[in-house]
Order: sequence, then C-alpha cells, then structure tokens
Amino acid sequence: MQAVAKQRSTITTQDPIELRSRAVSLTVLELDVNKEILIPAYFLANLLSPALWRWRQQRRAFDLKGNLLSEKRRCRELERHFRRYAFTHYPEHPGGDPWGLLFFPEEEKRLGKEYIQQVRQEYDQTLRRLLETNPESQFGQIVLQDYYQRGYFPRLRNEIIDVMDAYNRVTPKGSGKCAALTMLWAAALCVWARFPLEKIYIIGNKAHMFGFLDEGDGHLFNNTKWFHKVRIHNASELSEFVRMITTDAETMFFYNPVWGMCRCYPKESGIPLDHLRYLFRRLEEFLGIPLKHPDPAAIRSLPGTCCSAIPDPLRFDSVEAYQQHVFALAQQRPDSVYDYARYAFRSLNVPLPQAYVRAALRDYHTAQRAATVQSLDDAFRILESVPDRESIFHSRNRVALPDEVLFFRTGSDRDRALLLFTVLRQSPIGDLDSEIVLTPDRSYVRYRKQWIDVETLMIQTREPSDAMVVFNEQNAFLRSEGRSH
Repeated sequence: MQAVAKQRSTITTQDPIELRSRAVSLTVLELDVNKEILIPAYFLANLLSPALWRWRQQRRAFDLKGNLLSEKRRCRELERHFRRYAFTHYPEHPGGDPWGLLFFPEEEKRLGKEYIQQVRQEYDQTLRRLLETNPESQFGQIVLQDYYQRGYFPRLRNEIIDVMDAYNRVTPKGSGKCAALTMLWAAALCVWARFPLEKIYIIGNKAHMFGFLDEGDGHLFNNTKWFHKVRIHNASELSEFVRMITTDAETMFFYNPVWGMCRCYPKESGIPLDHLRYLFRRLEEFLGIPLKHPDPAAIRSLPGTCCSAIPDPLRFDSVEAYQQHVFALAQQRPDSVYDYARYAFRSLNVPLPQAYVRAALRDYHTAQRAATVQSLDDAFRILESVPDRESIFHSRNRVALPDEVLFFRTGSDRDRALLLFTVLRQSPIGDLDSEIVLTPDRSYVRYRKQWIDVETLMIQTREPSDAMVVFNEQNAFLRSEGRSH
C-alpha cells in the first residue's frame, strides 16, 4: 500500500540519522513520506546486491551465438526467476506480515502529526474499499481487527532481494510484498534482462505498486507475474484483477531511474512533462483504461530536483565494479540517493552507523522479547536461541536487523551485536551508555563498562585495542578519530 503525503519532504533539515534509518527499515509509512529519495535508494540497493547479479549465471539472456533474446523471451525467462517468490502472507501475523505492529501516536512524533493523520484517513478509506471489493482481502481485513481500532497498524516493511531470499529459511519460497517484488522486477529488467534504465518505470497508487517496461507493445509486472499486451486483455480472472488494481486507485507517483520522479500530489515532476504525457498515453493504450492521475497541465515541472540519475549497471562487468562506483558517488554526495542506498543495502561502511541502531530500536518482536529480560543470562538466552551463524547477506560487512535475526534464526557476529545491544537497551536492565564495538575479527557490546564478546558471551573489563568503530543510536567513533566521551 501507498499513503498520501501532501507535504514536501524536508530531507536536508531533519535529523540525518533518523532520515537514514528510514532507508534501513523501509516501512510503508517511511517509504511514502520520503518517497523522492527512498524509492530510488531502495531500487539502487537491489542493483547493488550480488544476489541479483548471480541471476546471470543461473539463466542466460543470450542465445548460443551471444545474441540477446527477444524482448518477450527475456521477459518470459525472467518470469521463471519469480516462480521462486510468493506474496508475503502469514495469516497468523497482523496484516499477514511478520514484522509486527507500529503505533500511530508514536509515528506522529517521528514522521509528523499532520502526515500521520492524513495517512490514517487515507488508509481507512482504501482498506474499507478493498474489503468491500473483496471480503477476503489480506489488507482489507485489517480494518476489522481490534489492534487497528486501538491505533496500531502492521509495519508492512519492504525488503530488498537479500531479505526476500532469506524467507527460504522458513518457507518454501522467497517472499515480498508488492513494493519489494516491483523493485526486484525493475532491477532485474536491467541487470539480468539488459533493458535500458530509461525504459523501466515503477508506479505506485494508494493500494498497490507495479512495474512497466516501455518496450515494444509494453509489459506490465504485477507481484510475481508478467503481462504482455495480449495477456493483459485475455479476460481471465487474473488479468481483470490486475487491470482493476492498477487503475482503480488514485496514482501517487511515477518513477524512472533516468528521468526521475513525478509525485502526483503535490503535482510536481522531475520527469519532463512531454515525456510524462507520452507515458500516460502508453499506459492507457496498454491497459485500455486510463490510470487515475492529475492532468499533466496541472503538474509543475521540477527538473533535476526529485532524484539523482541511477548509474547504468550495463556499463559495468561485475557487481563489485558497480558497487565501487556507487559508493564513490555516495562519498562525493552525502545527501544523495547514492548515500541513502548504502543504508538500504545495509553496508556497515557508512558514516552514520547509528542509523542501524535507530531502526533496530523500532523492531517490534525484539522489543517484546526484551521486556522479559531481567538479567544478562536472560539476554544471552535470546542470543543463544539463534542457532546459525551466517548472515542473510552472506557478508560481515552488511548488517541484519534484530527482528530479521530472530525470524530467520541466523546471524553473523555483526548481526548478533546489534541484536544483543537492542535487547539490553530495550530491557528493564538497560544501560543508556551501552555501545556496539566492532573489530576486524570480532564484535562486542559495551554494557555497564564491560565488553561482551557476542560469539563467546565472555565478558572482559578492557576495551578491545583493535576497535574499528564504536557506536550507539546517537554517536559513532571511528578508530582514526579517537574516543571523545
């Protein structure tokens, strides 16, 4: 789902740690309030993932002579990749989503009272309409739940490919919601299928997100399915549902990695208006029904203000070379989408690792577990309940959030340090001065002036001499900078 954000985002004037923490957790509320930077950052984080680039070895986009397959053949082959994914639906969890609940009054403090009140009104209207259209709707059912009446709402967090793949640890398939699946389609259309970025669009309305490829007669990507022009008009139950869900709700944004973003409210576009009119015509010709969007004549052109162009992966031979290029751009432009993409990608090589702690302290299930902790042994038992030691990112240079570690039951020493810190910080025995301490080979949590090795759970009274970075939700100290308490 997408909510309405009537106000302009204030990316450069708000707390930079809080803003980057939104790129880490990517809840539906966060994604919408800062969509002009988080949508491209989210997309770019998928482009940076080795998990996506490995698709090139699993299935080829070329024939035996080295020629690219036809556009339809590439889309058909790409759809085979998506057979490994399902739409996230855990009936035993609120909204079918495993990441717990958020509390609207708390979100008002963080994201703004006016924005949240508008969101609640829009959600209520949209969810009730979904329920009326389909009484079995996963999201429509939310309005009937007691937690919804008490001001709570499913977090509906959006995952990058690595987290989507991690669902394989607990279910037969990878998993993602409409935004996650759309982002993966868009990234894979470029990295695997070799379509130009300027041909790829991400479109969000109040109830859904989907992708469109402006190639040939056009191609639409909805959750795990691909629709060419014939298939979208074959009058099947599925194609009619897809046409309904993509056209029935009011469109909130159009995003292209090269052209930029059009925010339908407040009617501002980084996409040139002539190109926007062309896109509207193409979509209407493809669907046979116009999307609900503002008249282009009412949209203000704001070229170059909504996002930065995404570097073209087709210019690079490897994911390592692509990462190096994007990370260099992030250093040169610290408030750009390149910078925010590093946090969505979960890289620990960032100037504000505090963002990971801010996001972790919002994790619902970890907070529930932490409330029961009365001693260090209680906290250690939570850590010991996670049996496996591999990161879902297959790297110690990236970090998983505590709820992910608990849900997927695996985590590197870096992941475990963030988990233990969060458990202790949220518990009745919390220490406000606690910190995470990372060395080249080990990870520690500083608690009550002692250092806990998260792998051995041994406690030492001296700080590790080879600490590279020390951080909590407020401060970070790099080895080269020294300590400053």
